[in-house]
Amino acid sequence: MKSLPTAFMLVFSLTNCVAQSKEAPLPKLDLAGVLTVHIKSVPQAETLPVKLDTYHSFPQYDVSSVRDSITINRNEIFLNSPSRTVGKSFITIADSTYQIVGAPGDTVNLFILAKHGKNPNQPSVAFEGKNKEIQQYYQAKTRLLDDPLQASMNEGMRAANLVPFKKMMDETYQKQYQFWMDYQKKHTLPDWFKTYETNALNYSDAWLRVYMVWYQTDYQKKKQVIPASYYAFKKRIKVNNQTAIYQYDYLRFLREQLFWEIRQSEQKPSLQALIDYAKKELGQNAGSFFEIWELSGSVDNPNWVETKFKEQFPTQHQYLVDYIKQRASSSVKVLRSGDKAPNFALVDANDSLITLSQYKGQVVYLSFWFTTCGGCIKEMPYENKLVEQFKSKPVKIVSICIGTPGAADDQQLPKWKAASKRFGLKTIDLYANRAWTKTLTEKYIVSTYPHYVLIGPDGNIIENFADRPSQGVAAKIEKAITAGSN
Repeated sequence: MKSLPTAFMLVFSLTNCVAQSKEAPLPKLDLAGVLTVHIKSVPQAETLPVKLDTYHSFPQYDVSSVRDSITINRNEIFLNSPSRTVGKSFITIADSTYQIVGAPGDTVNLFILAKHGKNPNQPSVAFEGKNKEIQQYYQAKTRLLDDPLQASMNEGMRAANLVPFKKMMDETYQKQYQFWMDYQKKHTLPDWFKTYETNALNYSDAWLRVYMVWYQTDYQKKKQVIPASYYAFKKRIKVNNQTAIYQYDYLRFLREQLFWEIRQSEQKPSLQALIDYAKKELGQNAGSFFEIWELSGSVDNPNWVETKFKEQFPTQHQYLVDYIKQRASSSVKVLRSGDKAPNFALVDANDSLITLSQYKGQVVYLSFWFTTCGGCIKEMPYENKLVEQFKSKPVKIVSICIGTPGAADDQQLPKWKAASKRFGLKTIDLYANRAWTKTLTEKYIVSTYPHYVLIGPDGNIIENFADRPSQGVAAKIEKAITAGSN
């Protein structure tokens, strides 16, 4: 890495300001920032596809994907991805995926050590440059622990109550924490990364624990007594942690925590209640940022943005509002109402081929999701309600899974099927392989998840970037049925 740019430090530079005033202004995100991944390779005998996925903390659930390839005659490439603050990305080379951390203005250097398929027992890549040990940390962690958070989520979703889930979470956290402590003793790491990774470990753990209470009690309707020590994990975190305000794991936890507080108050959970609690907990400035972040989950939906961003926001956040409006405005120009909906031919869980064209004459509501997308999972109960609501009408609710970020190619299908079963999907549940994902995300302009599309009986787009099921899309589906029958 180069010397740390201002944006790189913004997650961690608030400590003194917050101590002086709870209402101190927040530093700016770098909305035009770029992360560069420089890849060099030994000569290859075949083409290696390369993909860089960057997961942004703002807008909510935003993902940028950049694709290229190493070829027989081209062994050096540069991948440039949007990067608005320090955060995680995933580099996929052929069938192997590597997690990295980067920031605006940063360059991550990676060297492919061997021909694809050769020397399977040695690492296939090596990181170079000033902060190579940061990237090597994730390599070592993955080799030792694989994906501990996903394993714990699986346990929570199938367990009869929260007791075995808590036990697994405690054991998983301890393994990760111990590995993190040991790694710091043996390697030289910058202070900003120590803060970042400690936050990531603590808040990802906290998020899943709070989320699982909702999942088991509200979604699965399991009546149970929550263990007395279940919330002991909160002793190692701060709910109001403005030094981590732009960190993805913190924001995800904060959302679940605020909804938990609302439920404890016996107030009905709603968007307005969430925003009110955020401002009460964080103060006006950080609370207003949280409001914009929460609303930005539908950043590419022009109708949503036009409706939700009419009010005045604090001046310091106007640049975020302007960015969201610009994104929404550019979306209007592509795949507009009345355009022919791009067709697809995808497999379902029974390996049957399903096409969009076979549903001509019916209203189709498409959902694009991936297996570890928190926002997608939250919408699934509402999607299932739509299936029940319209089961006797000419309507198809279709889910298209684009896979599991970071998973090997041979694990994508099993993970999709396991997730669909785990979440109890009642929709027409389809899977898009890598090629179909590229095609459909480009044609439907999918950049944030979940992404919804409403298609009329004539096969034409009624609304791309349609409302989510939880936002009351049922009324628009009813209107589409009526319009189609006239």
